[in-house]
Amino acid sequence: MNFILPHQPIEFEIPDQWWAAAGMNGWKSHASSYVATSDPQYPTTVVPLSEVAAPVRNKNVAWFKEQRMVDVLRGFRVGDKLPPIEVDEPPTNNGFRYRVRDGFHRFYASAAVGFIQLPVSVRPYFDINAL
Repeated sequence: MNFILPHQPIEFEIPDQWWAAAGMNGWKSHASSYVATSDPQYPTTVVPLSEVAAPVRNKNVAWFKEQRMVDVLRGFRVGDKLPPIEVDEPPTNNGFRYRVRDGFHRFYASAAVGFIQLPVSVRPYFDINAL
């Protein structure tokens, strides 16, 4: 299945076999986001998907891992508590408040199922390019 992010011009695909393996055919959520765990040190908050810049992979890296995507989608469907997406707030204004640090599959799976909000855990900013 092909998807387009509602707030960014990024198209992505989740293979039909993966979608079916997760039991997603015909499934529709009535929630605005998936159910997430929370950590007292970095509590989970829910933010609009449109405030989070879509993470991208390098051209030579596969976008999704099959088992990881199937597990995330299945977790959404059965209501498992999954970790929030770890984000930070970059100091530059690129049109988005948050940047994904960890949660690539959860971000794209959320967009694919139509969630309009994301559970996030805001972490301290660090410059990934300085590493």
